[in-house]
Amino acid sequence: MIKKNAIFTICAKNYMAHAKTLAGSIKEFHPECDFFILLSDELEGNDLDCGYQIIESKDIGIKEFEKMAFQYDVIEFSTSVKPYFIKKLFDQGYDKVLYIDPDMVVYSSLNFIFNHLDNYDAVLTPHLLKPYIKYTGATSEEELLFVGIYNLGFFAVKNSSTGNHIANWWIEKLSNQCYADKEDALHVDQKWMDFLPSLYTSEVLILRHPGVNLAFWNFHERTLYKENGAYFVDNNDTPLVILHFSGLDADNAEAVCRKQTKYTLSTIPEYRELFELYVKLLEVNGVGTLSKLLYKYNQFDNGVPVLKYHRRLFRGLITEGHHFENLFSTAGGSYYSFLIKNKAMLIDNDGKYKALKKTYGKDPAVFNKVFKALKIFKALFGMKKYYLMMRFFAIYNRFEKQTFLVSDKND
Repeated sequence: MIKKNAIFTICAKNYMAHAKTLAGSIKEFHPECDFFILLSDELEGNDLDCGYQIIESKDIGIKEFEKMAFQYDVIEFSTSVKPYFIKKLFDQGYDKVLYIDPDMVVYSSLNFIFNHLDNYDAVLTPHLLKPYIKYTGATSEEELLFVGIYNLGFFAVKNSSTGNHIANWWIEKLSNQCYADKEDALHVDQKWMDFLPSLYTSEVLILRHPGVNLAFWNFHERTLYKENGAYFVDNNDTPLVILHFSGLDADNAEAVCRKQTKYTLSTIPEYRELFELYVKLLEVNGVGTLSKLLYKYNQFDNGVPVLKYHRRLFRGLITEGHHFENLFSTAGGSYYSFLIKNKAMLIDNDGKYKALKKTYGKDPAVFNKVFKALKIFKALFGMKKYYLMMRFFAIYNRFEKQTFLVSDKND
């Protein structure tokens, strides 16, 4: 039997221009390799035909699919379905599988990565490759400690007994623990992979190739240059393989990434050609139209947006044993009607509750009023009770902990 390789990416509809751009780069170097776009969304009648296989995540056999689509936001959900699709590809007979984020581009052959899977069962790429006494990166070391040692924008795995065990282990974790949640030390699918080298030891390769998963968080430790029309990293024996355009705003490529302020294309001119070409490819692939498409699982069936508050409170309620059917429904007996009944429904059609700074501006006057109220509380009740109140809020500030707002175990 001929062994088959597969590469896939995952995105919602609004990121299809990115997925198409990635697909074009993969097909340039690997026309023989099957490529899939897993849609963490639904087509909803939109014609997204792009010449590549698009599969809706609802069709890959995920148990409690609706629960996952509701409890997670778009980023959490898009990452949670990753091992499910890896397992599906294994079941379809694919021997080696590569996952690549939609905001990446491939610039040279991936054969050496597939070849690594002859000797290893999985391949990870670290955010950083070098130790620093005086760290100068665009992303703080503390942030990297939180998000994880390895970047899961890229992952490779083999259809072996160990590879299947990794997929099943990951599925178990991500079915209900794929939150971006600092309080629980979770960062979607990625943080879990910190365990992989210790759990599977010599079966996992930590790939230290500086041309793979080049991104703003490691620009400070790697040197990009162009020679005879090709790009290299650090030396002319190391080609640029995958560049990760993480956090790029296509309308403001000069800023490099929304998540950092260290770099602009003016301070790293060696990247300008790549970034400007990438934006042009996104435009050719329809980013202006596709980026405006709405995510299916971001609203109830009456169009009311599903907020983080709704998702996290739901998480707390099901932990306490509550059960709801048809989670996106607003009919009687639904989660939506449960919130209405308990006068705990929050509707935010204009998005003003998403970010306090966007709603109130920088250093808003209302914050000073809150601070004044807290000072009055301290003056009236003393520092001891103020301290205890702050300790209480440190625990119960999370929406998951506020089920007392809507439920009573004796109801």
